[in-house]
Amino acid sequence: MLPRLLLHERFISFNSSFENLFFKITPSIRRFSSSSDAAPVRRDIFWWNSAIMCCFRNGEVENACKMFEQMPHRNIVTWNCMITGYVKNFRLVDAQSIFHSMPHRNVVSYAALMTGYLQDGRVEEARNLFDNIPERNVVCWNSLISGYISNGRIREARKLFDKMPSKNSVSWCIMVSGYIHQKQLDEAFNLFKQSPFHPTTLCNALLSGYIELGCIKEAEDLFAGMESRDAVSWNSMITCYSRAGKMELAQQLFDEMPEKDVISWTAIIRGHLQNGNVKQASRLFEEMPSRDVMSWNTMVGGFVHNGLLDDALNLFDKMPNRDIVSWNTILQGFVHNNDMVNARRWFENMPQRSETSWNTLISGYQTVEALGLFCDMVKEGFKPDQVTLVIVISVCGSLVALGWGRMLHLYIIRTGYEHDMLVTSSLISMYSRCGFVEDSSKVFESMSKRDTIAWNAMISTYAYHGFAKEAIELYKKMIQSNFHPDHATFLNLLLACSHKGLIDEGFRYFISMQEEWKLSPRAEHFSCLVDLLGRHGFIVQAYKLTEKVPEDLQTNAWETLLSACQVHRHLEVGELTAKRVFDKKHSDGGMHVLLSNIYAAKGKWSEASQIRALMREQGLKKETGCTWIEVKGKIFYFVSNDRSHPQVEQICRELDPIFLMLEGTY
Repeated sequence: MLPRLLLHERFISFNSSFENLFFKITPSIRRFSSSSDAAPVRRDIFWWNSAIMCCFRNGEVENACKMFEQMPHRNIVTWNCMITGYVKNFRLVDAQSIFHSMPHRNVVSYAALMTGYLQDGRVEEARNLFDNIPERNVVCWNSLISGYISNGRIREARKLFDKMPSKNSVSWCIMVSGYIHQKQLDEAFNLFKQSPFHPTTLCNALLSGYIELGCIKEAEDLFAGMESRDAVSWNSMITCYSRAGKMELAQQLFDEMPEKDVISWTAIIRGHLQNGNVKQASRLFEEMPSRDVMSWNTMVGGFVHNGLLDDALNLFDKMPNRDIVSWNTILQGFVHNNDMVNARRWFENMPQRSETSWNTLISGYQTVEALGLFCDMVKEGFKPDQVTLVIVISVCGSLVALGWGRMLHLYIIRTGYEHDMLVTSSLISMYSRCGFVEDSSKVFESMSKRDTIAWNAMISTYAYHGFAKEAIELYKKMIQSNFHPDHATFLNLLLACSHKGLIDEGFRYFISMQEEWKLSPRAEHFSCLVDLLGRHGFIVQAYKLTEKVPEDLQTNAWETLLSACQVHRHLEVGELTAKRVFDKKHSDGGMHVLLSNIYAAKGKWSEASQIRALMREQGLKKETGCTWIEVKGKIFYFVSNDRSHPQVEQICRELDPIFLMLEGTY
C-alpha cells in the first residue's frame, strides 16, 4: 500500500491540523450525544462539523448521523465530513446517498467519494466520477493514480499520469513509489530521472523503496548520487545495512554522519540488536547524548528479541518515563517465553491497556482461553482490529470451532473488516480447517480485491481437501490475474498433486518454481516431493531423492519418508531412513514409535520391543494426542486415554460403531 500522505495530502493535512482539537472536544461531544435532555448551548457550525468528524474518527457512526440530523444549519464542509466519515468506516452506500443528496458539491465532495470507490476496488466507478468533476485539481489526479496503483493497475495509472496537465512533486512520488511496490525497479528509476523535481523527499521515497525490496546496490548508488541529504537519507541507509546484516557498514555510516539525531542513534542501536550484537547496542545506548521513550523501548525490545527477558525487566525498572509500548514489550517477552502465568499477571497489573496489549496476550493462547479473552476485550470496550481478528479466527480453525467462526464472520461484516484482505484470507482458512470448502469459496469469490495471501489460502483449501483439479485451475487464474506465486503457492500445489497422485504434474511445478519463478525450494518443498512419491508406494525412488536433497534441508524429508515406510510396511528402507533421522537430530519419540510400528507390522516383535526399551532408557515419549469438539457453542477438550469427562461411558458407546465403520472402510 502507498503511504496515505501521498493519497490525499490536502485532506490528511486538514485532519492532522484539527486532531488535537478533536481530542479536546471529545468529552463534550460524548456528554452531548449521551444526554437527550441537555441544556441548550450555543454551538456554531464549526463545532458541529468538528464533532461529526470526531465521532467518525472514533468509529461512532450512529452518533455522527444523529448530530448531522440535529444540526440547525449545514454547509458544504458538513456534507463532505459525512462522505469522508462514511468512507473511512466502510459505509460506501451511505456515502453515495449523502453525495447524491448534497445541494451543492465541490472538488472535495467528488474526491472523497472517489476514495471510497477506490478502497472498495470499484475502479471504473471511481474513474467515471473523476471524469465528471467540473474542475479537477492535482489532488484529484493524484488520488485516482494512487487508486489505480493500489488496485494493481499500474499501466492505467501511468497513462493517467502522462495525461496530467500539471504535476507536483507528490504526483512523481506516487508514480515512482507505485513502480517500486510493483517491483518494477527499472521503470521507477527511469521515471525518477525524468522528474523535473529532485527534492530530497523524492530521493528518499525511491531510497526507501529500494531498501524495502532489499536492493542494496541500487540504494547505495542513489545515496551516493544525492545532491543533498537530510537525516532521513542517512537513517534510511543505516537501516538498509542493518537489515542486510552489514553492521560494519552501518556503523561506519553512522560515524560519518554530520549531524546525528535521536532517530539516528535509535536506528544504529536497533540494527545491532536485530543482528544479535547486544553488547555493542548497550554501549551505544549508554553513549547516547539524549534519549527519548522510543530509544528506551528499542533497547528493552532488543533484549526481549534476543531472549534476555531479565535484562529487559531491569532496564524497564530504570526507565524515567514509560508508555504503553514499554509495558506491551515486556508482555510480549513473557508470551514469547511461553510463560503465560506471568504474562497474565503482568497484563492484569498494567496501568493502561491498548488493543496491542490484548492482541499480545491472546496470541499466547491457542485454545479456548483465546476466545474467552476476545469476549473480555469486547466487553471492556476495546475494538478488535485486524490483528485480533486474524488471531482469533486462526484459533477457531485450530479448534474446528465452526459456531464461533460463523459468529466472528458476522462480526467482521458488521464492523467492515470484510474488506480487509488478511482478515478475509483468515476466514477462508478457518472454513477450510472446519471442512467447509464451499464456504471458503464463497468468501474468496466475495472479495473485491485479492492479494497473493488470499489466492494461496483458497488454493490451499482445495489442496488439503483433495480437489487437485480446482487447485491447479485456480493457480492458472492467479497467474492470468498478474499475481506472482510465492513459496507457499508451490507448496500448496505440491500438496494437491500428492493427495491425488499427480506425480508428473508435481515434479513439473517443482521445476517451474525454480526455472520460471526463480524460487529456491525450501525444506518443506522437498518433504512434500518425498511425500508425493512415498504416499503412492515409490519408496525406493523417494529414498534416492532424499539423498540428493541439500544436507541442511534433509531432516523433515527423512521423517516424511519414514512415515511412508510405515504405511507401506517397507522395512528395509524404513531401517535405513530411521538411522538417518536419528543421526540428524534428537528424536522427540514420535520417530522411534514409527520404526517400532514398522517392525511390529512385519512381525519382528523383538526389534519392536528393543526400540520401545531404548525409548524408556532415553526418556523419550510420543506427544500425547488431544482433540477438541464444539457442541452448542461450548468447546470440550479431550486427551488420549483421559476418562475424566462425566459422560465418558456414553461417549465411548457412541464412538464404537463409528470405529467399526472406519475399519470397514479400510
